[in-house]
Amino acid sequence: MSDMKNIRKAKDSEKIRLLVDEWIKKKEYLKNDIGVEKLGKELGINRTYISNYINDTYNYNFNTWIHQMRIVDAKQIIIDNPGITMGQIAVMTGYTDQAHFSKIFKFITGISPMKWRKSNIEK
Repeated sequence: MSDMKNIRKAKDSEKIRLLVDEWIKKKEYLKNDIGVEKLGKELGINRTYISNYINDTYNYNFNTWIHQMRIVDAKQIIIDNPGITMGQIAVMTGYTDQAHFSKIFKFITGISPMKWRKSNIEK
């Protein structure tokens, strides 16, 4: 690759990084209808570039990346609000229902959200 292409690619990556970082800071990933196509449109960047950036930067595909961030938030909500229901947490973290939230939580953490709550709240 030529030096000019490398420079352009680095500038594009920096632009994407800044836009994605701002998007994360605003917690836009908590919206329940987010997808790589929609994110690309929101940021004004081709979906393939966004997808490649996420894969290269976070070593996850788009969906796993979104789920990772949501589950981090879910854990914090559980800790900060011990009486909250799993259904409420599901909605707050962008999931349409508790069953899907629980399935993803277990996939990401290895244990159910109820077991996680029990082991982290009752210490």
